[in-house]
Amino acid sequence: MAEDQKQGQIEEWQQYPTFQELLTDYEKFVELRQKCAKTCQALGHVIENGSPEEKDMAQNSINVYGYAIGLLEETIKARDKFLDEQA
Repeated sequence: MAEDQKQGQIEEWQQYPTFQELLTDYEKFVELRQKCAKTCQALGHVIENGSPEEKDMAQNSINVYGYAIGLLEETIKARDKFLDEQA
């Protein structure tokens, strides 16, 4: 394990191909945001029409989607800032 890291190789469990794809392919990121927006709209209908338990679960899900997209956006901003500083 330590030898692999010394040679610049990343362990398989440390690789996140979907995350890497979202960071390197802007169109994939846009697609993901659109899918999340549609899902959040559907969850909004559950909040309006669901049982109290469904409403609570839907709101929690919307919150998590927001946190995940926010984290990805902040990561992209940090990447872009780093790349700008390196140029």
